[in-house]
Amino acid sequence: MESGVRNTLLGIAAFISVILGLMLASVITPRPMSNEEAAKLGYYRFDEPRLISEFLMTDHLGRRVGLADLKGRWSLVFFGFSTCPDVCPTTLSVLNDAMRPLKDAPAVVMVSVDPDRDTPERLAQYVPAFNPDFIGYTGTFDETVKLAEQLNIAFGKVPGDVPGSYLVDHSASLVLIDPNGRYAGFIKAPHNASKIQRVVSSLSL
Repeated sequence: MESGVRNTLLGIAAFISVILGLMLASVITPRPMSNEEAAKLGYYRFDEPRLISEFLMTDHLGRRVGLADLKGRWSLVFFGFSTCPDVCPTTLSVLNDAMRPLKDAPAVVMVSVDPDRDTPERLAQYVPAFNPDFIGYTGTFDETVKLAEQLNIAFGKVPGDVPGSYLVDHSASLVLIDPNGRYAGFIKAPHNASKIQRVVSSLSL
C-alpha cells in the first residue's frame, strides 16, 4: 500500500514537473509575433525584406560608413537632428530606456536630416549623450535623401521662429534593418520603451 501511494505521488510530481517545464519554456523561449500583435505595438514588418543600395556617410567618430556597417546585427535607424526641440531627444531617450536592459541590443543609429549643421563633431557631442553605444551618421544632402527615400523617410526644412532660422520636419518612425542589411520593417511613433523591447525580442525569430 505504501509502495502504491509512493508511486502515485511520484507520478503526480513528475506530471507537475512536466507542466511547470512547459510553462517555463513558454515564458523563456520567445515565440513568433503575429501580425495582429505587431500592429498593436506599432510594428509593421515586411513579408520580404527590401534591399538597400550602397550609401556613403560619416559617423560621429569621423569614420566613413556604408551599407556594410549595417550588417551583422539588427539595427534601429532613426532620422533626426541635433537641434531638434522635442521629437528627437524624446525618441533617443526612449531608445536608451529600451536598449539599456537588453543583453544583445540592436545597434541604434541616428541619421542626421540636417547635414548643413550636423557635423561629425556636433553629433559626437549629441548622440552619445543619450547612450555611449548610439551612433550618429551625417553626410551630404544627396546621400541623406538617397538613404531616406529607400527607408520611406520624408524630411524638409521649415522656417523657424527667428528670421533666417529653420527646423527640419521629418518622419519619426524607427526603421529596422536586418543583419543582412535589408529594410525589414518599421515602428511607428509615438514610441514606448516596453513596446520597443517586445519588438526587439521577436527579431531573431
